[in-house]
Amino acid sequence: MFTLRETDRTPFERALAKANAVYDEEWKAPAGYLDKANYHTNLARQTVHSTRDAFGYAAALLASGREEDLSRAEEILWNVSAQQDKNPANATYGIWSWYMEEPLEKMSPPDWNWADFCGKEILQVLAFHGDRISKDLRAELEDALRHACLSIFRRNMHAAYTNISIMGSYVTLHAGQLLGWPWLFSYGKERFRGFVRYTRGNHGAFAEYNSATYTSVAIEDLTRIHTHIRDGEVHAMAGEMLDDAWRTIADHFHAPTRQWCGPNARSYTWLTAPGTLSFLEQATGHGISLTDFNGDKSLPPFSYSLGWAYVDLCCPDKYRKAFCEPEEKDVNVVFRTEADLRTSPAAVAVFHKEKDFALGSFAAVSAWNQRRGFLAFWGGERPRFLNLAALHNLYDFSSGMFTIAQDGGHALILAVESSCDETAVAPERLWRYAHQSGHDKKRQDQRLRSPDPPGGGRSAGRRLDDRGRRGVPRGRRTEDRGPAHRRGIRRGAVQTGKARKPGGKGDPRRETGPSPPVHRRGGKALSRRRFLRRTGEGNQSDVAFKRVRGAFRQPGRD
Repeated sequence: MFTLRETDRTPFERALAKANAVYDEEWKAPAGYLDKANYHTNLARQTVHSTRDAFGYAAALLASGREEDLSRAEEILWNVSAQQDKNPANATYGIWSWYMEEPLEKMSPPDWNWADFCGKEILQVLAFHGDRISKDLRAELEDALRHACLSIFRRNMHAAYTNISIMGSYVTLHAGQLLGWPWLFSYGKERFRGFVRYTRGNHGAFAEYNSATYTSVAIEDLTRIHTHIRDGEVHAMAGEMLDDAWRTIADHFHAPTRQWCGPNARSYTWLTAPGTLSFLEQATGHGISLTDFNGDKSLPPFSYSLGWAYVDLCCPDKYRKAFCEPEEKDVNVVFRTEADLRTSPAAVAVFHKEKDFALGSFAAVSAWNQRRGFLAFWGGERPRFLNLAALHNLYDFSSGMFTIAQDGGHALILAVESSCDETAVAPERLWRYAHQSGHDKKRQDQRLRSPDPPGGGRSAGRRLDDRGRRGVPRGRRTEDRGPAHRRGIRRGAVQTGKARKPGGKGDPRRETGPSPPVHRRGGKALSRRRFLRRTGEGNQSDVAFKRVRGAFRQPGRD
C-alpha cells in the first residue's frame, strides 16, 4: 500500500491542484502551451497534450489516495496507453509520440527516449497501485511496459548518454523483476554494470558532465534503483553512483550566489532554475534554505515535482555543508565524453570557487547552445553571470570552437569559427596547435596564415576541406558524404560505368582523398589509434571504425 510522506503532503497537493486546473477532459490529459518548436516536433505556438505528462499526472492522481481520483487516472491510462506503437515491424516500435496532436509519423524525428520516460511512469503505477486499478487495465499496462522494454533492449543505448543509460537500466531492471522476466533483469543488470564501469573509468564523472538538468534526473533514477531493486550487487553499484553524483554537485555549488556552476556538458539555463534549487532543498529534507519553502520570500519559489512522491531523495550528510557555507576549492577532472563530435574525446573540466566568485571551463569546447564551456558567477544574493557564446544571426553558432586555459580564477580563451570557407582553419588543428610543443610551430604558423604554403608546391591551388586539410582540387565537390563515400570513394570523385581492374589504377580503394585518411605504407589499413588521432573523431564507435577500415583495405592484403 502506497503512502505519501507526511512532509510532502502540502507541496504535493498544491502541485496536483495546478495540474487539475489544466486538465482537458476531451483529450484525457493535462494541457500546455508550446511557444516554439523543439528538436523532435513540428508543432509550435499552440496548445498541446503531452503523453509523458499524461502518464505522470495519472500516477500523481493515484498517489493522492483518493477514490475520486482513481477513475480519472484509469481513464487517462487507457487513453494514453492506446497511443503506443505496438507493431514490432516498425522502427518506432514501443514508443509514443511527444504530443497527442502529432502522431509518430509526423514527428521530426520520433524520440526513442519516450520508451524510457513513459515506461518509468507505468512502473510507478504497476509497482505501487497494481492492486487498486482494474485487472484489465493492469494487463494493458503490463503489455505496454513489455513493448517499451523491448524497444529499450533493441536500441541498447551506450553508457555515454548518461540519463538514458541509467533510466533504461532502471526500467528494464524493475520491469524484469515485476513481470518475472529473468532475461530482461539480466540485461538491465549487465547494462547497469557497463554504465558503472564507464563512470569509474571517468574518475566518477558522468559523460553528461555536471548537468543540472540531467544529473538531477540521474539521481532520481539511481535512487529508484537503490530503493526498489532486490539485488545486492545492483544496490551497491547504485549507492556508489549516487555518491559520485552528489560529490559532483557539491564540488560545483557556489553557496554565496546559490548557483550550480559550470562547466556543464548540457544545460538549458545560465542562472540556476528554481526547480533545480527545489530539488536540492528537497534532497536535504529542507534543512538548507535555497527556496521560500521555509517562509523566506526573498528566495526563489519552491517548486514541487509530482514525481518526487515516489522517490525518497537524500543528499549524504557529508556533502550538505557545500550548499550553505562558502569555501575555496579547485576541481580538475579529465574524462571521456561521447557528447560532442567537435572536441577532443578526452575532455578536461576545470573549476575554481571562492567567496566572491566562481569560474568553470572546459579546455576545448564547442559553442553548442546546450554546452556551458565557460561560465562565471559573482554578486552574492543578486547573482550575475558571464557566459561564453558564438552567435550567428543572434543564435548560437554550434560550429564555433573555444580553447581555454584556466588556472585558478584566471582564464585565457582562443575562439575559432569553424567553416568550409577556403581560408577557414578547422578547430581540431588549432586545438592541436595550441597544445603541441614548440619545435614544429614555425611550419604550423605558415599553414595557419595562408591556405597555400609559401612557394606553391604540390598543395598549391588546392583548398582546405571541412577538416582544414589540403588535398581537394579546386572545382571538385567536398560536400558528398553519401553511401559512395562510405564505400571508400574519395569525396567528390566522379563515378563512371567503366569497369576497373580490382586494385588497379582508378580503383576507388586506391584513391587518397582527404577523408577518411588511409595509412598508405605497405597498403595496410590504419590502426585504431592512428585513425582516432588523424580524424579527431575519438567518439566514434568500434563498429564505425571497423567499417571504415574495411572499406579502405586493399584487395589481397590483410
